[in-house]
Amino acid sequence: MGFLDKVKDAAGKGLDQAKHATAVGKEKIEDVRLQKKINDLCQEIGALVVAQKRNEAPDDAAAQIDAKVAEIGEIEKQMEANDLADAGDGSAAPPSTTPEVPPPG
Repeated sequence: MGFLDKVKDAAGKGLDQAKHATAVGKEKIEDVRLQKKINDLCQEIGALVVAQKRNEAPDDAAAQIDAKVAEIGEIEKQMEANDLADAGDGSAAPPSTTPEVPPPG
């Protein structure tokens, strides 16, 4: 293999590594965005529960809570799918940091 072939090979490997690093960065940004959405939903659920305890909640508060809990479940499934995809490419996925939300009632 000539010198130029070695240079081309090294440049190609460097480009592949840069593409992988970019993809991993985008996945991490997506995970942070999804986790923020979960945190926001948990905060909204908490506000609805407080309103219920104070007898100030809207009539459909229980339905709103159920819908938000279901949305959290969907986001968690999406995050798990992202983690599985990450694990498939050889990179280690961080453990889920989603808060446990007790059932309403």
